[in-house]
Amino acid sequence: MLLSTGAMAYLTQLTVTSSYAAVILPAAIVLGLGFGVIFAVTINTATASVRRQDAGVASALVNTMQQVGGSIGLSALSTVALTATTSYLAAHHTGPLAPATAATHGYTTAFAIAAAILGLGVILAIVLLPSRRRLAELGTGAAEPTPAPAPQPEPQPAPQAIPVALTGCSPVIDPGLPPAAARPSL
Repeated sequence: MLLSTGAMAYLTQLTVTSSYAAVILPAAIVLGLGFGVIFAVTINTATASVRRQDAGVASALVNTMQQVGGSIGLSALSTVALTATTSYLAAHHTGPLAPATAATHGYTTAFAIAAAILGLGVILAIVLLPSRRRLAELGTGAAEPTPAPAPQPEPQPAPQAIPVALTGCSPVIDPGLPPAAARPSL
């Protein structure tokens, strides 16, 4: 991200008379290197702690967010460039090079904002991403103590065998006994 930030900051030096080989080509090469490293590390970081069966989904989500973020970023920076160009042209509308100077001013303003956003990304990456030491601790499990095992329920006593004669619920029918209504209640 530092490479990309530097390249965007270098593009803010662009003028109407700047040559392609001196200003744009070196910045484009450094931007290519910087963004190439950013995208590879982003996908690696996003999918590093994902379960193996979810790695494809995580990678697809990262690619989708890169596409959506790129579209939104390009739209926002194009709006900034167009607004800066229009404002500059309204204030400095004289001379044959005024449209070219205004367009260059709009682009350099957008490059400056992009450099600031990338610089903020560098700061956030330093603050939020874990260090190699922390990743190693997480990988070995030494960073957090292992929780105590959950208490097991007390074992139940083995069932006792009860004789079948004691488990019967059917009443004993003796023909010599009086009917239930005539018997005394307990």
